[in-house]
Formats: sequence, structure tokens, C-alpha cells
Amino acid sequence: MAWSDGLNPATPAFQIAASINQRVRVVAGPGTGKSFAMKRRVARLLEDSVAPGAILPVTFTRVAAEDLHRELVGMGVPGCDDLEGVTLHSLALRMLMRNHVLGATGRVPRPLNEFELEPLICDLKDTHGGKKEVKKLRMAYEAAWARLQHQQPGYAPSPADAAFQADLLGWLRFHEAMLIGEVIPQLHHYLHSNPAAAERSEFAHILVDEYQDLNRAEQGVIELLSDAAEVCIVGDDDQSIYSFKHAHPDGIREWLNANAGADDLGLDECRRCPTQVVKMANSLIGHNVLRPVPRPLNPMPANGAGDVRIIQYRNISREVAGVATLVAQMIASGVPAGDILVLTQSRAFGMPLYEALVANGVQTKSYYAETELSHHEAQLAFALLKLFVNRQDRVALRWLVGVNGNNWHAAGYRRVREHCENTGTSPWDTMTQIESGALCLPYTNGIVTSFREIVQALDTLEALPDLASVVDQLFPDGQDATRDIRALALTVLVEMENDDREAFIRDLSTAISQPEIPTEIENVRIMSLHKSKGLSAPVTIIAGCVQGLLPRPPADGLTPAEQAQHLEEQRRLFYVGITRVKAAPQEGKLGTLILTYCQEMPVRDALSVGITPAQQRYGSAILHASQFIRELGPTAPHPVAG
Repeated sequence: MAWSDGLNPATPAFQIAASINQRVRVVAGPGTGKSFAMKRRVARLLEDSVAPGAILPVTFTRVAAEDLHRELVGMGVPGCDDLEGVTLHSLALRMLMRNHVLGATGRVPRPLNEFELEPLICDLKDTHGGKKEVKKLRMAYEAAWARLQHQQPGYAPSPADAAFQADLLGWLRFHEAMLIGEVIPQLHHYLHSNPAAAERSEFAHILVDEYQDLNRAEQGVIELLSDAAEVCIVGDDDQSIYSFKHAHPDGIREWLNANAGADDLGLDECRRCPTQVVKMANSLIGHNVLRPVPRPLNPMPANGAGDVRIIQYRNISREVAGVATLVAQMIASGVPAGDILVLTQSRAFGMPLYEALVANGVQTKSYYAETELSHHEAQLAFALLKLFVNRQDRVALRWLVGVNGNNWHAAGYRRVREHCENTGTSPWDTMTQIESGALCLPYTNGIVTSFREIVQALDTLEALPDLASVVDQLFPDGQDATRDIRALALTVLVEMENDDREAFIRDLSTAISQPEIPTEIENVRIMSLHKSKGLSAPVTIIAGCVQGLLPRPPADGLTPAEQAQHLEEQRRLFYVGITRVKAAPQEGKLGTLILTYCQEMPVRDALSVGITPAQQRYGSAILHASQFIRELGPTAPHPVAG
């Protein structure tokens, strides 16, 4: 099958695939077929005898990369088996692991999981104003990297910021680790400092999906990899929803300013959503006044109007029970569980919904960030697994020797670290010497006791015959706290060809920190609206549509202009959510969108997720429907009581 088969030369999809301009920007709304056009463009390059290794498709998720490969295989495109689509994060990790790059950066790209930050915070808190201040300084450090403020004229960190950065980097270098937010910036720093680096001319063609969700550092990496490459970026500023990692819609809006003469192409016919949802989406996003070029979606009449419902429940318990009942009824009527996508912006809604669905016997998978490590038992077992694979994993050892101690045994561990830095020995070797009596360091009794328990646990694991047995030992069947990580570990094991410990922990760590959402599964999927980007489902349910979650209130201290930007991003997030619904009338799938919200929830729960109640009554927070519900316009159905 040729790349142009079935493509009308007058259509934008053909133009996107066929363009030979050195620079191409594609602005494409939700469900308009941008992935289809990108696949045809890659197919053309391969058919033109471009070497697969010279093509870099940068996708938002690994699943998107796998989908690209699968489509090309189905088309019979020559060379597609050797084509590798990657996420920018995985590309950065791969490049940073190259020996010459390791030598240049002096950093080991071993990212910390969220729970592993606790001992770091405790080790630095006494010098830098306490835990809250350390957390604030760490976030500011990562933000400066993401925005590349260190390259901006006039940017100068305060003495306190500089002192914290020195101590933070000292901790990370000693523990041979890296913050997740440093991975991309570290690659940027290497590429920027080494204009003759082979990586800067490694690719001849670069294609970037979801460009609007890249921050300045990520955009900078693409620019530095593009010295000798043709570049095609695809995205939609109306779907820019990642300001928390410092992405901004201006990235794609202003791209043409730095790439004069680029082809500027667009897709605006929504092939995914029912026509009623398209009209609601246009009404919603039309309330954003900061859009430089409003681009309404065009509905596809053949999709039909769809099934759209808006339901208000008395309280959160009834909402959870109501949504769980709706899902169970759909499945009983023949809707495949994998056709149902449940979205909510708070674990206060998400976790009860997940547990209610599981309790009802519904096959359900949660995709909240690091949800597999939300329980202490899972964290403990996972840290032990890391040390089982590599005794020199300094972060895992630091976490395990401190987890049961007051202040993470920071005082005693400081002695261990000082000894290591003075002698060049590793923490594991130093602890082994202390435990055996060959070395005596004051104030280390607590961590020595913990270390002995760690050694005993590792000896037990070493006696097991294979990794499957290790998984059974660490994440036992039937234990609720480790249920999710056990399932993920078993999935990773199935995909492995042998008992390679390092490959196992690498793949499991990636699956936890960057959870992938397969497009073809047999479970109800439940996740945040952010996580749903790139997905679609015949049934999409958005729960918790209350003011305070959708939209969330702006942070304190923002200017009026910044508050307006925040509100517009929150509106874009809801726009992304409602456009996940997919109509396929020819398959008997109308496209069902259900929006739910409640009138009350416990005050404690409301405050814990950042909702300021409209009023309080006997321990209950009185809630209002999201303002976005009324912004859906006159074609939206009237809300009903559930």
C-alpha cells in the first residue's frame, strides 16, 4: 500500500504527508485525524528510501509510538520494522546513558520516584528552612530548568537559591540520581554545550506530536536536534494543558516566528465526536478570549448526535454509587468494559470510584500517577526490589535505612555519607563494614538495625529460583496494598524473554513513573483528564464536575492576567475531556458522554483536594456545579437529578 493510497490531493491530510518543506506546522483539533496524517508522512519518507534510523517520530506516549509502528506494518511500508518512535523523556534517558554523554555531564540518569524524595527533603531541611521550604525550593529549581531561565538575560538566583541548588546537586550526585524534572534539561545542557556532538546531526527527519505540551526545555531539545533535520510539528493550542510542567500554548502559536517560510497546515473536521459534543466543545472553548486565531471544530454529520447526559447527585457517596451503577448497567447490556473511560480530577472522587467498580466485580484499571506506589507496603517492597537488583542503588538504600527512623535517621546517615565522601567507599560497603564491626561511626545504631533487616530480606530473595518468585514474595497475591504493582510487575515479566534483573526493574520503573494507557484493553479505565490526552472511548464519563476542581482555583499571588491564563487552561482541560468520546454509528456505538457532579461532600475531603466550599452545613461542604457546565451552550442537555 503506497503512502498516498486513498488520499485526496486536495485534502489537508495529503498536504501534510506530501510537504517537502524543511519546516511544517500542523494545527489539528481533537479527533481531526492528525495521527493518520503523521503516519502517512512517515510512510512517504520510508518509501522515498530514507533510512529508518534517520527518522525520529516523537510521540506523547509509548502507546502512540507502538500505534504508529502497527499502522505502518499494516500498510506494508518497507523499513517500518526498524523505525522507532519514542517519547522525548525516553529519548533523553537513552542519550544520557551513552558513555561519552555520562562523561560530559557527570550525572547518572537514575530518576527518583515521588516517594523517594522524602529522605532527600529530610537530609536538606535543617540547612534550608524546614521541609516546606525545601519542597518549595526544589520545585523552583525544576521550574527554572524547564523554563531555561538560566539562559534568560537578567536571571540570577538569590543566594539562598544558589546555596540550595549546590546542596541539592551534591545530594543527587552522591546518590547517583536525578530528579525527573532534570532529565530533559540535562540533555538540553549537553546538546547546547556541545555543538559538534553527533546527537545534533543524528536525525534527518523529526516529527513531533502534541507540540503544545512541550515546555521550553523540551522545545529547546527539539531545536538542538534539528541542526540537519527537516521538522514537522503537530499540535493544538486549544489542547495545551500542561502548565504545571511549564508548557504553554505560545510554544506552538509562535513557532512560525522562528521558522519563517514554514508550511502552515490545519485539520478542523472532527471525525471522532458526535455532532452534539462538537457543538458543546465549540461553545466551551469559545469562552477563551486569549486565542489568537479561533478555530472551531466542524462536526461530521455521519457521526450522529450521540448520547449526552448531565447528572447531579445529592452527595459524593451517591455520585460514586451512581457512576458505578451506570457502568455496571452498561456492561450488563453488552458494552465492553474497555469501551468505558472514567475521568476525574481528584483522587477524592477517583479512588472511591475505582474501589466501587472493583467491589462490583467490574474489571477496572486506575492510571493515576504512581498509583501502584500509593501504599507504604508497595513502596517498601519496590525499594527492596531495586536493592535486590543493584546493591549499589544508593537512593533505595537511603530510603530503606531511614524509613522507620525519626527524621529518616538523617543525623546517623550524615555520618555515613561523610565517611563515604572522605574515603571513596559506597554507602552499601560502608554499612557492611559498620554492621560487621570493622568500622565504628557514632549515631548509626538505628540505621545499622535497619540495614541488618534489609540484608536478611535480600538473602531471602536471593534464595528464590526466579523473578516470578521474587514478585510473589514482595507483592503477594491477595494483598490489597500491592495489588496494582503486582499486576504491573507480572505484565512486565510476561513481556521479558529472560530473568534479566536490570531490564525488569528498568521496565517496571518506567511503567510506574510514566504509566501507559493501552488503546485496546478489557478494563474500564479511570484516570485524570490530563492522562486522557490522546485517548478516545465510545463511553466517556467525567465525574466531579464541581467548581473548585473544574476549574481549580488559581494559586495565591497571581496577577489578573495570570489568573485569566489559568482559567483558560482549565477550560482547555475540560475541552480535552469532553472530546474523548468517540462515535461509531456503523458499529452500533452512538458515542456516550456523561457529566456528573454532587451537591455535598465532607468538608475535610473538600479542603484536602483544594475545594473551598460555597458554604458549610453540619460538616458537609456545599458545592456548586462547574461553571463549564453552563458554558457548554444551548445544545447541551438539561441536567437531571440522579
